[in-house]
Amino acid sequence: TYELHRFDPLMKHNALARASVLCFPGGSRHGLYLPLRDETLVVDNLLANPDIESTIVGGAHPSWTNAGAGITVTTETTIVRHGSQAAKIVAGGGAAGQLTQTFCTVNMDTITGKSAMFEAWVYATAASTARIRLSFDGGSTFTSNAYHTGNSDWEYQKLSVAVPSTATSITVYLETAAGGTAYFDAAWGGISPV
Repeated sequence: TYELHRFDPLMKHNALARASVLCFPGGSRHGLYLPLRDETLVVDNLLANPDIESTIVGGAHPSWTNAGAGITVTTETTIVRHGSQAAKIVAGGGAAGQLTQTFCTVNMDTITGKSAMFEAWVYATAASTARIRLSFDGGSTFTSNAYHTGNSDWEYQKLSVAVPSTATSITVYLETAAGGTAYFDAAWGGISPV
């Protein structure tokens, strides 16, 4: 096997080594820089127990509400994105399974036109199985993220929607399609500054 180079490969290796010294703190002595994000320091999260670290007992999370016929919610400790556990939602065959939480029901006039934001990590092994949703009327109408691609990996889903003048609440949904299984972790909900 051969490689053809326009320039001497030794010059390329020297250039890369020099770039690593100039671009990364500590240079090549300490290796390349690996950024880490500490999500425990997220500010202004209006959700209670957003990281699903509170224990799920009897199929119910203490801060989230189960919705959907035949839904099973359990603590997951193997497929985890953040912390030591995630929520595993298995939906019955007849309806989607959801964990919901309402984080704003007062002073809706002051936030009309502001952005309501909802973000979460989602894991699924089949396409069109898991997504996040947002509702301003308690669940009659939704704004939804696209479904997880089903690539057996965590995907970061994000919604940002202007609060309509007709809003009565802001409710977020972690949703698994009927007959599906999905995992959710490290959620965040907020409103742009008033």
